Amino acid sequence: MAAQTRTILHAVPEPINHMTRLDRLEFRKLLDLYFAALRADWVFHETRQKRGTQAAADLAHTAASGWSACTVSLLVLRDMRTVDPDLRAAVEILLKTCPGELPSSCDLMRCSTEMLALANKQKGSRSGLLALLDEAFCLLEAHYANHALISAQRAV
Repeated sequence: MAAQTRTILHAVPEPINHMTRLDRLEFRKLLDLYFAALRADWVFHETRQKRGTQAAADLAHTAASGWSACTVSLLVLRDMRTVDPDLRAAVEILLKTCPGELPSSCDLMRCSTEMLALANKQKGSRSGLLALLDEAFCLLEAHYANHALISAQRAV
């Protein structure tokens, strides 16, 4: 019998789509955590304005836990070996907006502008990052708006 030679190369299969890559899935999870932390911050602020201290204390704990989970997810994603460079840049931007960094309104605006530039860079790209970076930009805009509204209400 003749020697068999392979004509098909066995390579590692590509994911079905870009969203099944581990860095994209982790970033998607991160965006959900960021949203939950923003929402918890807002609920805490609203409750503190209307109710007693015990309800506010419970919600403060929920908000702090939300930001903690978000920060851990950011750090995990930043330290992944196979993360896309643009996602890593987005993570660095989002890290600057976490409460531990005490972001000001100017910081949030700057970070939002940086995220928008990252998203715009993905237009026309087939990397699958545009939707994720657009959502990150929207979350930063919401964070800026929350920050501005809470600051304005405190001043009253």
